[in-house]
Amino acid sequence: MITVKEATEQVAEAIEKHGAPTWVAYVPMQVRKLVPAEVKTNMIRNAKISEGWTGKQDGRNAIIAWCKANVFAEVTVKQLAEVGGCSEATVRTLINDRRDLFKKIEGRMYEVRDPEMDRETNR
Repeated sequence: MITVKEATEQVAEAIEKHGAPTWVAYVPMQVRKLVPAEVKTNMIRNAKISEGWTGKQDGRNAIIAWCKANVFAEVTVKQLAEVGGCSEATVRTLINDRRDLFKKIEGRMYEVRDPEMDRETNR
């Protein structure tokens, strides 16, 4: 039987070697359950992000930055997904959330808008 101390060391080693969140794949569930949640939280807080890991927000931020540099570009959801390195579902959600940034022009095409310029024009 493994002790709490050994389990904590195993989890700490996996977090340091593999980063968050992929460390979980390298430590068995029985070992992870032995480590108190507060201890894991503190270890993960200071952990590096796993190599190649990007979150949904990273893709959204990349798309928004690209849009600011490419105002009036006509794009599809697929093209934006490639720009952000995220799924098409994430892009569709972004388009619905940021209607000031995207204007549907025809079929599956969207025009990138500049919300600040649009507000100035409407005054």
